[in-house]
Amino acid sequence: MFASTRRYGRRKGIGAAIASRTLDTVRSGDEFEVGDIDDDAARVHAIRFGMGSGSSCSCVTRIPAGPIVLRSGRQEIAVGRKLAQRIAVKDVRRADAVGRASTYALSSSSKVR
Repeated sequence: MFASTRRYGRRKGIGAAIASRTLDTVRSGDEFEVGDIDDDAARVHAIRFGMGSGSSCSCVTRIPAGPIVLRSGRQEIAVGRKLAQRIAVKDVRRADAVGRASTYALSSSSKVR
């Protein structure tokens, strides 16, 4: 196994190209799709709030040593850290990547005149 696949937690076999990431690793401003939810009761509550598997959400804030606040549409919900570790997510847009792209665009636009 290559070091890069070990570092990002990829699984062996068919579909190994998708890196596994959980909800507790998202940062403020990240947009993502909800993946698999391990806990049956949590899955039912997530569906009730419109945050079922495949729905688009964003991270509003991460409270230090506390819950992670998510937004789906106009609904906001706080998810505890232990539960967030059991929810798989797929990145749509990372907040730090957007910041770097806008900084690059501003710096390159000021050079061209």
